[in-house]
Amino acid sequence: MFGLYFGDYLLKKKKISHSLLEDVMEQQHTSRAKLGLIAVAEKLLTSKQADELNELQKLKDSRFGDIAIEKGYLKKEDVEYLLNLQGNPYIRFVQALTENNVMTMDQIETTLEEFKKDYGLSDAELDALKSGDIDRIIPVFVDTGIPFAGECIALAIRNIVRFVNNNIMLKESYIAKEYTFTSIAYQQLVGSHELFVAFAGEDEALLNIASPFAREEFESMDEDAFDSICEFINCSNGLYASKLSREDIHIDMTPPKYDQNKTLTSDGDLYVVPIIIDGKQSDLLVVVDHKVEIN
Repeated sequence: MFGLYFGDYLLKKKKISHSLLEDVMEQQHTSRAKLGLIAVAEKLLTSKQADELNELQKLKDSRFGDIAIEKGYLKKEDVEYLLNLQGNPYIRFVQALTENNVMTMDQIETTLEEFKKDYGLSDAELDALKSGDIDRIIPVFVDTGIPFAGECIALAIRNIVRFVNNNIMLKESYIAKEYTFTSIAYQQLVGSHELFVAFAGEDEALLNIASPFAREEFESMDEDAFDSICEFINCSNGLYASKLSREDIHIDMTPPKYDQNKTLTSDGDLYVVPIIIDGKQSDLLVVVDHKVEIN
């Protein structure tokens, strides 16, 4: 996931081309990160020390970590920590950037600081993006502390990762009163609390949810495609309703519906969470305990 965020930033700053970024993204999924690069990225070694160890490795039949310990640059526990990071998506993306001569490690570190500053990220939030852990990434873009809405949103996003696509990019959520859509699939939950949960957007974007969830390639947002998204929403809300039931909060789910080319309005906060899947943006919409109308 980190590659989507940082790659998008590099494109906007004209530091990489679209075609080269595609190559980098593809390479990060097939390559294994080198220990020296990880050590530099984690600031356990300098670039000069890593280069020295790489050269020494050409002269003796020893592993990079063993040579680093011999030289006194790393401790045994440091090497174990670095080995555990070899599958980290941030590390693999950074390695792909360096191997394709897009940027040096020093340039990457400088650009990362600019990225963090431009997007107002804290060190902890940047670390969350680097981790690739969706549970750590969600709070960077969504206030998960909002009663009921926060939990519902987080669960829906986790289910996108589980059942639709595990390589998504979130954008900053926002609150609206009105939302005009091309296509929408939605469900209302009633009982101790009332919730409205929907996915809306352009047809091409919604197909990126419908097709993988149904495991069937839809060419347009026809009835079958809408049924697939409605079933996904029903599945996600069913999990949320079960969780609430265990907390003695009872809600019933009404049948999911879909609509096109209208405007949704709410007399309360409408939470909008943009989700990028394969380059297309769909919006997750959630309203809690307020009236929703579609006209």
